[in-house]
Amino acid sequence: MTEELEAILAYHQASKHNFKAYAPGPLRLDIQIKPDPFLNYYGTRLLNLDLWSDEQIKTEIFPAYEQAFSPEKLRASELSKKSISQLFFDSFAISAWKAAGSMKWPLRVNPSSGNLHPTEIYLISGPVKGFLKNPSVCHYAPLPHALELRAEFSQETWEMLRSGFPEDTIFVGLTSIYWRVSWKYGLRAFRYAQHDIGHAIAALTFAAAGLGWKTSILADMGSKEIAALLGISRDKGHEKQEPACMLAVYPAGETCTRGRLSSEVISAFKNLSWEGVPNSLSPKHVEWMGIEKAALAAQKNGTDYLEKKGEMESSTQIVSSLKPSNFEPHSDFETVPLRSIIRGRRSAIEMDNSAYMEKETFYAMLQKTLPQNNPIFNPLAFGFFTHLLLFVNRVKDLLPGLYIFLRNPEEKERLKAAIMPDFLWIKPKDCPSDLELYMLMEENLHHFAAQLSCAQRKAADACFTACMLSEFEKPLNRFGAWIYSYLFWECGVLGQLLYLEAEANGLRGCGIGCFFDDPLHETIGLKGLEYQDLYHFAIGYPLQEIGVITLPAYEE
Repeated sequence: MTEELEAILAYHQASKHNFKAYAPGPLRLDIQIKPDPFLNYYGTRLLNLDLWSDEQIKTEIFPAYEQAFSPEKLRASELSKKSISQLFFDSFAISAWKAAGSMKWPLRVNPSSGNLHPTEIYLISGPVKGFLKNPSVCHYAPLPHALELRAEFSQETWEMLRSGFPEDTIFVGLTSIYWRVSWKYGLRAFRYAQHDIGHAIAALTFAAAGLGWKTSILADMGSKEIAALLGISRDKGHEKQEPACMLAVYPAGETCTRGRLSSEVISAFKNLSWEGVPNSLSPKHVEWMGIEKAALAAQKNGTDYLEKKGEMESSTQIVSSLKPSNFEPHSDFETVPLRSIIRGRRSAIEMDNSAYMEKETFYAMLQKTLPQNNPIFNPLAFGFFTHLLLFVNRVKDLLPGLYIFLRNPEEKERLKAAIMPDFLWIKPKDCPSDLELYMLMEENLHHFAAQLSCAQRKAADACFTACMLSEFEKPLNRFGAWIYSYLFWECGVLGQLLYLEAEANGLRGCGIGCFFDDPLHETIGLKGLEYQDLYHFAIGYPLQEIGVITLPAYEE
């Protein structure tokens, strides 16, 4: 076992919550040092992006939500200031302001644990007529909805950078500032930041789909290479940005087979003149050495999994083994506007424990989580590892109890052997044939669902709560410690999909990062690290917030 793998496993075990004790965290919340949720680079040129009012969004009926799952059928938008503005407005911008009494706080299109937002976003683009005169690297600032111009580079370097990619490709880079989350959540914050990266990947992919574009992660890029491209290599201290991933964004009708940028290009970026000084987020900090060690262990070196055809076939083995589905688009969603769903997404604070969801809606949501049904999962280049352990509380004509939904049917026997042998494994009557859904136990378990989710009532009051059970030991041994972050990204992508599915169906979702890890494993008989519970997600009917008003995202 490598030192990196030992370190990441040590972090994983140390950051688990248990009935007897939570993972190490702050003894109290010091509001005086709460990090600023907005990073800005002072001294850069601000490029304002186009805005849309809530009223304008409400009048847009095209594209429909369902069309986001077939972006290649939409006419790809021309690369312009307007399309770039919409891409960021529908993925990372402020979606609304909330106010209660003297307090006021922003919500964003991409969700975040505790609304703390460790994720930072960058754009690398060639010239854009009437907007970017030269190839540029920009940091996205959601508060003004603008790009901060950090560096410009030569057309020759841009041509090398985009060589082998489709015409009109742009690149989006994601980073994390762990201090933003550890301020509140302590050691477990590294996990939550990875969830947020997954949500951000999906938020970008949905926004791109609305423009007739799609995304691909440059999966073979190393962490240091990404840092060089984004101008954060010299970041130090508690507020430093850690590189996460780089994505190519391009017309959905095109194909992207590249997994990295050339080392020659990256060397050129190391010599760029970077503009701007980041604002200080907090006057002082608390050090979490466990997060520092995990971040170092999870750094990725450059690879060639996708560059070599044989390795690419191997890394996508799980995808190719999935059976074709008889899934058909939800006709009711053909008139549900995509942008209204994207920007209307909210996290449920409380849920109505007397409301039931339709069985057909439940099944349709599960179908959307299957990789072969959904291009939203295309960025996950290294495969799909997550299954859903479901506490079904209130679904019409479906017995309450504990269920398992296999997103990869070939895992059935292995998973069956890993958990308690006396589970029922009964497929519900009238369950669609392409859904590997099995009831394990018939019982009202809503209170237990809440107990496992750190006693959060929404897990009990929801129509169902999903526990994301990921293959763990096998991918870590195969790929190395860096895949640890990727496993959480997949959970975040699933969470973002479930958020939007809930909104489209008149329900509401909520990601739950606080749960008791090993007690859940023990409940179903899991031993060792073959599978691990990495994220919870509840879906139900929301109760109205009392004393809270909603204000527009941006002043007109």
